[in-house]
Amino acid sequence: MMFYDSSRFKVLEAGVKLSWMQQQLNSQNITNIETPGYKSKSLSFESVLREAENSKEAPDIERIDAEIKTSDEVSTRPDGNNVDVEVEYLALYKAYVQYSMLLDKVNGEFEKYNYVLNSNM
Repeated sequence: MMFYDSSRFKVLEAGVKLSWMQQQLNSQNITNIETPGYKSKSLSFESVLREAENSKEAPDIERIDAEIKTSDEVSTRPDGNNVDVEVEYLALYKAYVQYSMLLDKVNGEFEKYNYVLNSNM
């Protein structure tokens, strides 16, 4: 079995995909800061990754999906928009850090195999 078919690699791959989606969603919220009636959206995927990580078999990457939730918080703005730009920037940074960390882990997996394949015995 190749390492990219392993459960660990599939979970890392899903994490990278979902972290990227989170960044896109936060960017969309920030872009719509002036759109009247716009409700902020968030992505829920931590439980999905934990469930996949605890599974004994490799998860199907195509079936790992997250739930997009629209906030029903009451807006303090008269136009009905409930996007809090500070919260969105913080969430965007958090998603960026998660994305970067997961990419580092994926690169580390490749480096391990590269070391094994290129080591002189």
